[in-house]
Amino acid sequence: MAKPETLTAAPAAKPEGHSPIIAARNTYQEARALIEAMNVSEPPAAIPGHPDYPAWQKKQDALCKTMWDAVTFLSRTHSKTWFDIKAKSEVANLEFPEYCQSFVMEEDADEVQLAISLINDVARLSRNFA
Repeated sequence: MAKPETLTAAPAAKPEGHSPIIAARNTYQEARALIEAMNVSEPPAAIPGHPDYPAWQKKQDALCKTMWDAVTFLSRTHSKTWFDIKAKSEVANLEFPEYCQSFVMEEDADEVQLAISLINDVARLSRNFA
């Protein structure tokens, strides 16, 4: 017979288990981390004219597209939990300031729509706490 100290409750399910929003955040973070690693570890290939530049640029472009696709998905998907909102806000916290520094604000841009979506989600889900 098992000792009482070895009998434990089943672990609680993690909130990120089935959330497509959290999965998109994770995909975004992985792609961003790979880009940052490439920029640090492969500087010669990052210089136009270097023989490895076309391959390096192709990898960078693919990773950027992955990030952009995640931002697009997040900006168009309603949060269902506070964990979803947290995931969206983590991406928005990185994307939105960078976007604002680099571009004129466009109302239909995914980064702007992500911020608006996050604001709408907070307002909608906050009604349950009143």
